[in-house]
Parts: sequence; C-alpha cells; structure tokens
Amino acid sequence: MKLKYPAEAFALGIVLFSAGMREAFAAGILVILSVVFAEFLKNILEKFLPGWSLKICVCIAAGALYSSAFLVGFAALGTLLDTGTWLAAFLIGVLAAYQALRGEIDAQYGELLLESAAAWGIWILFAVFREFAGNGTVFGNTVMTAGFQSKAFQETAFAFLMAGLTLALTNGIFKKECRSKLSLFIFVPAVLLFRPFALRILGEAAGLIWTILVPIVMFLSVKITLRFSRISRSYRGLPADMLAAGFIYMILSIY
Repeated sequence: MKLKYPAEAFALGIVLFSAGMREAFAAGILVILSVVFAEFLKNILEKFLPGWSLKICVCIAAGALYSSAFLVGFAALGTLLDTGTWLAAFLIGVLAAYQALRGEIDAQYGELLLESAAAWGIWILFAVFREFAGNGTVFGNTVMTAGFQSKAFQETAFAFLMAGLTLALTNGIFKKECRSKLSLFIFVPAVLLFRPFALRILGEAAGLIWTILVPIVMFLSVKITLRFSRISRSYRGLPADMLAAGFIYMILSIY
C-alpha cells in the first residue's frame, strides 16, 4: 500500500524540531497543513499548467507557506530562528509538496490526515520524552529533576533515532513501508546545521569541509549496506536510514 503521509517532511521536521513538546506540536501541525495545501493546490492547477511549471509552483508555494507560518508561529512562541533553520523549514515544505506531486495521495484527504495525525502524535510523544529526559521539563515547564536526566537526549543523534522510530511505528500501524530515496535531503541539511564533530587542525575551511564530508560518506556507505539487509517491512527505506544516521552521529560525536 502507498504512503499517504509525507514521510520525508516528517523525518526532517523531527530531526530539527523534536527536542521539546512545544516546537514538535507547532512543526508537526505545519507539516500536515503544508501537504494538504500542496495536494489542494496541485489538484487546482494541474488542469491549467504544464507538468514542469506545476511542480515548481507547488513546491515554492508549499515551502513558502511552511517557512512563513513557521517563522510567525515560533516568533509568537518566543523562539528566534537563524537563517539556516529557516531554509531547512522551507525544505520541509518542499518535501511535503513532493508527496503531493508524486500522486500517491489522490485527493484522499481522510487517509492523509489519519496517517499524518498518527505520525504527528508519535512525534509529540517522543518530543515529550526527549524534553523530560534532557531537561526535566514538559512544554517548557519544569516537572522533575532526576539523576537519569542528561543533555545527551537533546543531541542530534537522538533526533535521528526518534525520526526513524516515529516513521517505523507509523508504518507498522498502517502496515506500510517507506522506500524513499530522498534520505540525503534530510541528512545533508542536518549535517550542515549540526556538525557531529569539529576539526581545527586542518584550518577553518578545510576542517569545515572534512566535518561535512565524512558523515555524508559514512551515511552513503551504510545506505548501500542496508539495501542488502533483511529488516522488517515497517523499517525498510527511510526509517532504517534515519536510525543509521543516528548511530553515525553518536559514533562521530565521541571523537
């Protein structure tokens, strides 16, 4: 069965915005809004525009909607966004539009909303766990301070792990699989924003290139290995890639 929910957009959103319940709630609902808007806009414009123009218009419109609403919403929450995060938010909107453009929704908004709501709910639950385990807070309010809490739960490695588990659980609920080939569009922006290690011996420019290139090469090599792995249906494709990315970040952050 085909996926209705935008798995790629959810994956990147979880990687970027799952450290707390507040940002997960806002980012998740905007993913759903963007994919519904993209599907609606596609159905309206496909009768009047050629294919190439339709794809450009829908992608730009969905990206602009997500990034603009995201900027306004997070400003209302008192959270300031840097340029890199804002561009990543635009990419989330484009990935949501990609799901609409590949024709797997077919204007079936009921199934789209059901699957998206399940993914959003799991995303929020994991965000609550990360926020509480990392800071002892929920929705920005202090709940309890305990010895098991650690700032490590706020690291990017756990964000990737949560993304993989969220997609896998959603796929398991609806008996589907996600063989997406766009995992690089999730991993590369994350590497650019959150580099897993720093290398200053080679100089600033060379060190920057090295810290970006090494994780990407490792990720590509793992993706090739995963093609021949026997894993359960719900973990195939994008969920397995996100879990692998989490372990890559975890290993590289040690050094």
